[in-house]
Amino acid sequence: MKRLRAERPRLVIVTPVYNEAENLGAFIESVREILLSRTDLDAEVLFVDDGSADASWELIEESAEADPRLRGVKLSRNFSAHVALAAGFDAVGPDADIVATIACDLQDPPETVLAFVESWREGNDIVWGERKTRRDSGWKRAASGLLESVLRRFAMPRGSKFRTGSFLLMDRRVLECFLQYREHSRVTFALVAWTGFKQDVVGYERKPRLKGRSGWTFRRMANTAYDVFIGFSDVPAKFLTFTGTSMFALSVLALIYLVTVWFIQDVQPGWTGIMATLTFFFGLVFMMLGIIVEYLYRIFVETKARPLYFVAERTEPRIGERKR
Repeated sequence: MKRLRAERPRLVIVTPVYNEAENLGAFIESVREILLSRTDLDAEVLFVDDGSADASWELIEESAEADPRLRGVKLSRNFSAHVALAAGFDAVGPDADIVATIACDLQDPPETVLAFVESWREGNDIVWGERKTRRDSGWKRAASGLLESVLRRFAMPRGSKFRTGSFLLMDRRVLECFLQYREHSRVTFALVAWTGFKQDVVGYERKPRLKGRSGWTFRRMANTAYDVFIGFSDVPAKFLTFTGTSMFALSVLALIYLVTVWFIQDVQPGWTGIMATLTFFFGLVFMMLGIIVEYLYRIFVETKARPLYFVAERTEPRIGERKR
């Protein structure tokens, strides 16, 4: 049975901000013109300052004072973009029908959010933004495509339409599910995809960044893939089991061979062969231990149950905001 959608839904746009003072003015002007002016939406923008060192928070405060449809939360330090999004979702409030995420560098155009809303009206609970074109270097496009393919094959739920980015829209019930996640190693798109629900994809033309430099570096891309594999995939654990079993089988065969040779002929042990074998197997053991330690460390972090973040300041809060 198709769920009824509000004719004039309340949309909260969560925007993480980290040293974006140069882009905030143009972003706010664009969002006001394209989204906040709509008569078929009751929209507002929630900025989450992730410990910016520039004038980003001052600009957010000034904008929120001038326009009640803009509000902000300032975290006590830089916690990461994914934690900033979590803080934004916590602060959305109980009256939001839908929540969208968008960066303030205007690479992801605000008008695409309108297409997200139309897809939501058609009954989809999660709507992903898919970059049809992107003005990035060849290696970055290739790496992003490879990352998405590998995660789709080995980590994400089967049938999910996820995209490796945090430009998306979700229904209120998806948000309620998301708010139950409190782990510290977070990848937003993976957590949203893991909820399931009915999903759709909307394509858009990715624009060049207005000012500044993108934080989506190769290192962060690799860290994201690593976090998703450790947090959502059983491939590392299966790899350890398969490798350990295979090495044990090979060692048994090698032992049989060595004993047989020892019985039928004189064997002069070779230093090169011994060292090569020791080097290989010690390297393998240490690699396996490293993966095990990674799991143990993450268990250790989660068992301490530290807060995800601390809020240093906020503009006028809405009644019913979640406090975490």
